Amino acid sequence: MSAAVELFASLDYEKVAVADIAANAGVAHGLLFHHFGNKRGIYLEAMSSTAAHMISAFELDPDLEPAVSIRAALTTHVEYLAEHRGLALRLVLGGRGADPEAWAVFEQARDQVVRAIAVRLGLDPDNMALRFASKAAVRAVDEGTAQWLELDVDVSTELIVEWLIAVAVACVRTASILDPSLEVGDSLDTLAKPPRQLSADDRSMRRTMPEGSKSLPE
Repeated sequence: MSAAVELFASLDYEKVAVADIAANAGVAHGLLFHHFGNKRGIYLEAMSSTAAHMISAFELDPDLEPAVSIRAALTTHVEYLAEHRGLALRLVLGGRGADPEAWAVFEQARDQVVRAIAVRLGLDPDNMALRFASKAAVRAVDEGTAQWLELDVDVSTELIVEWLIAVAVACVRTASILDPSLEVGDSLDTLAKPPRQLSADDRSMRRTMPEGSKSLPE
């Protein structure tokens, strides 16, 4: 599947040929049709494989404090997307319009991740207000990550993760507007606190970027 993911991440769907996938994977052309039926089947299996990777990144370590395990999982996820920028921008963060069926695969994966995080924080994943706010948080995190990758801003992964957590926490806090009986403060306060105080040097850390990348405005 890695060969298919690589091609679909770098090229539009229409420009990827099954023969190219077979050559990239070093397997017979007919073998792919035997296992997946057609190019569409290969594509959706590649999407499922990528979504499974996202879920595995958020298999939260029960031996760690919730905030530590969630922060570590998000860091792993963001680092993976940074290392596979084409995959991130084209497939994972491409939006509903990119491909509705593939989007549904990632939506299911996102829902699993959100439920796991809610449970780890001691929150009710079935509370409708929390579901609303969590969906908004996921969209905000996706868009923030896409902007970071697309604009090539030279901000460290550590700082981006802290910013994404702050954005997500701010979104989830609004759940109490929809359901005043919902108490999320204590759980979110623990998550929102960085593991250490970020210094001025931390805030100016540079991620390795191609020459000509941009800095965030002062």
